Amino acid sequence: MKRNIMILSFLLTVSLVYGQSGSDFSGLKEMKWESMSVSEGITLRSAVTNLFNSSQAIYVVDIDTAEGTFELGVAVAGPPLVTSAFAVQEKAIVAVNATFFNMEEGYNVHYVKVDDSIVATTDEKEFGIRATGLFTADGEASDISLWGPEREDAGVVNAEDAIVSGPLLIDDRTDMPLDSINFNTNRHPRTMVGITGNRHLLFVVVDGRQPGYADGMSLFELRALAHSLGCTDALNLDGGGSTTMVVDGQGINGVVNRPSGKIERPVPSILFVRNEN
Repeated sequence: MKRNIMILSFLLTVSLVYGQSGSDFSGLKEMKWESMSVSEGITLRSAVTNLFNSSQAIYVVDIDTAEGTFELGVAVAGPPLVTSAFAVQEKAIVAVNATFFNMEEGYNVHYVKVDDSIVATTDEKEFGIRATGLFTADGEASDISLWGPEREDAGVVNAEDAIVSGPLLIDDRTDMPLDSINFNTNRHPRTMVGITGNRHLLFVVVDGRQPGYADGMSLFELRALAHSLGCTDALNLDGGGSTTMVVDGQGINGVVNRPSGKIERPVPSILFVRNEN
């Protein structure tokens, strides 16, 4: 009986870690990427493939700040803008949509700091569910860390730009707990920011809700992707119809992925990278 209990415990742990039974995580090691240089220190990689027993379309911007001179930042707008218009406004070479927002009124529901000014605070109901991680940017430096109401009340963010989102997937090489709720276990388009062991910054988008092209990922699958990309820290951002990646000179208006709503959704915040002249 004791042995059976131990086996059951192991199987439950595997189910919680990987999220969906039948998912093939070995395919991560065999993925073939198309790669192109965006500018010095910035590479765009993409893969339209079968992964996790599903159709997947993945786009990754890899920023090596040691190879170029960049400014990393957070930008906000009111009313919301599509990510490509945000990128033009910020003279960004790369941009992705950022954190969650009230879709009816267009305001961010998580803490946001831009140019040393706090422009949004976290709705109480978001703590412990989605508002669990912090991304900070200060010049070429970036960081991802754990977030909660105590830290927000203490006002401990020293970086010039910061944004709260979540769930936090990986913190300092440690997988963070993920509840088995539909938001985490169902497949959706996803946007993620990660930091690798060699301190590269990654912007990642995963398309979804487009059968035959891209099914999207659960957060368990997204975290497995983050590990395969070498992330020691990874933070989920707003996804669904908001998921958009813009790379200067690519696609239509710079959009390299295929937003699930067929057109870009206006959003109130982005993460961006621009060349520092």
